[in-house]
Amino acid sequence: MQQCQLIYPVALRLVCIITLTISVANLAQAKIVKSLFEMRRENVVVQQWDLSCGAAALTTLLNFQHHDMVDEKQVATTLMAREEYIKNPILVNIRQGFSILDLKRYVDGRGYEGIGYGKLTLDELVKKAPIIVPINLLGYNHFVIFRGIKGNRVLLADPAWGNRTLLIKQFKKAWINFPEIGRVGFVVARTDGVSMPNLLEPRAEEFVMLR
Repeated sequence: MQQCQLIYPVALRLVCIITLTISVANLAQAKIVKSLFEMRRENVVVQQWDLSCGAAALTTLLNFQHHDMVDEKQVATTLMAREEYIKNPILVNIRQGFSILDLKRYVDGRGYEGIGYGKLTLDELVKKAPIIVPINLLGYNHFVIFRGIKGNRVLLADPAWGNRTLLIKQFKKAWINFPEIGRVGFVVARTDGVSMPNLLEPRAEEFVMLR
């Protein structure tokens, strides 16, 4: 009887150790599940002011495509430091935010090459991604980053929302078609000629239609 009492606790401890080991191993292999809110905000700088979508989009590109860790306030403050905005601050309101030329001047001054493209097609946009594009979804002009495409959907890094999935037909309708220059986009490139891969290329699970 004494022998049984000695053996049983040892056996029980062994079972517990084995069970714990298996549980830890399963936990290590378990897939990390992110909430929709976390997925929406991943690798996107969300704008803090109504008219700062250009600054926030540029900050997103610099942070997550070029690993240049600036913040939206820093970018917006520098953009507003231009003489024409100092003399006439409401000019930003009149223009509904900053222009592509403003963004180019900022990145050029930071050691990059800002390149604006006109008359772009969707196929060209895919090849140049990540690329800032102007859209009009709710009656006002707004800068977003085109991240990529899968099937009949596109994924945008939208400073006002986060990662946003649209059907291609929705995106084409929203992508502003300017007179003479057509649909435009803006790329931040390195000046040493090195072509960067799309570090914001979306994963399949990021294409989520919420509405």
